[in-house]
Amino acid sequence: MLIEKDYKVIEKATIYDLRRLFKNSDKATYTKEELCDLLDTIADAKDQE
Repeated sequence: MLIEKDYKVIEKATIYDLRRLFKNSDKATYTKEELCDLLDTIADAKDQE
């Protein structure tokens, strides 16, 4: 069973993954639709693991 501390670690890992994705991109700005598409891609990739 996960405890609150575990959820915090998961949240921070997710934020770090997003940070790396944005930082490694050549784009300086994103539209709302592009951000949603990126999040969908990440979620789909996580489902494949």
